[in-house]
Amino acid sequence: MLVKHLSDHVVKESPFCGEIREILIGNEYPSLNIAVAVDIKPTTAHYHNNFEEIYFVLDGALHLKLYDPRANKIWTEHLSENELCVIPRGTHHKVNEATAENRLCVITVPRFNEEDEHKSDAI
Repeated sequence: MLVKHLSDHVVKESPFCGEIREILIGNEYPSLNIAVAVDIKPTTAHYHNNFEEIYFVLDGALHLKLYDPRANKIWTEHLSENELCVIPRGTHHKVNEATAENRLCVITVPRFNEEDEHKSDAI
């Protein structure tokens, strides 16, 4: 069994997402990572080749801009509280807008790998 209390969270600054509260990280659980972005602002466009990201809006709302290079398609998604978006590997994405107060749960499958975070100029 694994239990994570608020005092166990690791608070970091991400160059792509701002303040991140890492909840489940590293070797604690081999299949995924869980973090919460607090009051996320517009982010830098980026993509990952080796893991998927699941965005689940806990509070507030945000607009995502996405680009799928396989389909050569660019589109936007609006997510409100309790809505979710699965971002497949290789899909370029960024937060275009967000409400002033928000919390975004980010789950990566498999685990997050900082070396697999690539800046995108496509969107």
